[in-house]
Amino acid sequence: MIMKVMAIDYGRMRVGIALTDPLGVIAQPYLTLRYKTIKDLIKRLKFICEENNVGLILVGNPLRMDGEESEISEEIKRFVERLKKTIKVETRLWDERFTSRLASRVLKDYGLRQKNLDQISASLMLEEYLKQSNGLKVEC
Repeated sequence: MIMKVMAIDYGRMRVGIALTDPLGVIAQPYLTLRYKTIKDLIKRLKFICEENNVGLILVGNPLRMDGEESEISEEIKRFVERLKKTIKVETRLWDERFTSRLASRVLKDYGLRQKNLDQISASLMLEEYLKQSNGLKVEC
């Protein structure tokens, strides 16, 4: 069975989520989640994974221009470890250093609202993953 890939653009107050289409070839913005605790966030992400048949999770790690980790990288790594313990889905960190800037430009160019920034960033990250993986399907 082909499973979807989910991308998460992590932030301290909200996360953007994108999913592939059922065939696993197109990245689509899904939603932006606001949260108060990591425990609550992970619970909601687990539900989304189950509801959407997710087989791989990519969590954005915004590296610096020189490739070194950013200020939030350690926090993201801790989040990923907690995510892996609760959600039994393969989870990987993904370099997303340019996605937020590109997402802002896309929103501006198309006259879209800033509230969609996080899910657009996740979608751009997922699109890059799909390009690099050459459309390889995640199978169960």
